[in-house]
Amino acid sequence: MGSKSSCSRRHVRLLCVLILLGLALLLVWGNLQRAQKLVQTPKSDGPKPLGSPALHAEFQLVNVEPPKIPRREDSPRTKDLQLLLRCRNRSLKLRRLQHGEFWLLQNLVIGRRSRHVGCAESVTYTTNGDYTFFDNLETVALRWRAPVSFAIHAPGYDLNATLDAIRYVRNCLPGSEIIKDWVTFHVYFSHLHMPPYVPLDESEVLGVASSCIQANGSPVPPPYTLVARSESYKARANLTYPINVGRNIARQAANTHFIFACDIELYPSLGFVDQFLDMVARNHSVLALDPQQPRRVFPLPVFEVEAGVQVPADKAELLTLYRNQQAQVFHWNLCRTCHMIPRQQEWLNQTYSGDRLQLFSKTLRKNKFRAWEPFYVSDNTEPLFDERVSWEGRSNKRIQNYAMCLLGYEYHVLSPAFLVHSPGIKKFTESDSSRLKFAKEMTKFIKDKIEPEYRVLFGQNSACRT
Repeated sequence: MGSKSSCSRRHVRLLCVLILLGLALLLVWGNLQRAQKLVQTPKSDGPKPLGSPALHAEFQLVNVEPPKIPRREDSPRTKDLQLLLRCRNRSLKLRRLQHGEFWLLQNLVIGRRSRHVGCAESVTYTTNGDYTFFDNLETVALRWRAPVSFAIHAPGYDLNATLDAIRYVRNCLPGSEIIKDWVTFHVYFSHLHMPPYVPLDESEVLGVASSCIQANGSPVPPPYTLVARSESYKARANLTYPINVGRNIARQAANTHFIFACDIELYPSLGFVDQFLDMVARNHSVLALDPQQPRRVFPLPVFEVEAGVQVPADKAELLTLYRNQQAQVFHWNLCRTCHMIPRQQEWLNQTYSGDRLQLFSKTLRKNKFRAWEPFYVSDNTEPLFDERVSWEGRSNKRIQNYAMCLLGYEYHVLSPAFLVHSPGIKKFTESDSSRLKFAKEMTKFIKDKIEPEYRVLFGQNSACRT
């Protein structure tokens, strides 16, 4: 009896296994049939029929191609210069950094075209200021039409006015599209003067709803004109302006090989970027590519024009104003040797047609030009600006040029390009007299502290002066 029972149980188990195998074969066969029907279904260019959402979704996934990322097509000039300069392209990205005593939001808002500009494709105008200088930005961007790196000092609640100013210039000016394309904004403030709020990223800055038109239909006034400088956090906290911190921040953020470190109130002649790159591509010898050659930079002559005068577009317009005594060398009334260039009168007498840039004159910053404070194109390898000095203390550019003199830098002046200060002839004012105390203290600090350090760091040359 026991053997029969055992045999019966084995037969039952075998039967169950056979049944399960049969069911599995049926399921596989059914799936194969459905798959064959799907493969044989003809594709239609028209709308997909309603029915099975799963089937529709499957076809959508199969037929959708991944988006193509457009590649920047470098011009022959850019390819040639990139091989010559051996530089590497890099994109601009937001970074939160410590810069000495300052917190820095580098690349907080990035220019659309500046974000991926090639290292040999353009020249970056690097500049600095606070929200009260935003009235110059549109003119700079429209005349430069290339990357602009703008470092903004925004301690305490000045950051709110700064963010409002950024949104306004990107949306409410005739040149806003150019500003969106090219201007990249960096914001910095001392850790001792933290703003109550700091945006986390670009979208948080630009995502705030704003309007350019008031309810009565009139334009919204620029926010940087609504808060007097005397009411700013900087003024209320009795802070000095760390101009060289801003200059260095703007320089270090640039993603092009060539930069033009400039003050935001100085406007370039039209077409300069292409003129400069064409000159280099046409004649590589204008650069000091051999490490044994003296380093060199390329200054532009600087002028100022009377208030109400239209800023000249080219040298012909500049010379007309100059002959009519409506233009003069920058700071002519304050410091005649600060912006005189080698062979100044010859540069002014030279008539020039066309826009082909050329090297005009060469000098060292010593002897007759020992007080020169030029603005120049460089490869961004010259010494940084000394951050221990302020705008109020003056001499903020001379210290860097002192270091460059000790290093033997050559200054190759360009023609016919130039700079023009925002209209209005500079004269000695009450604000200048209020800076005299700062300037006196700073001069002593430079002589007693900075100059001895620089002679150790950069070498000895008695012909060089701060």
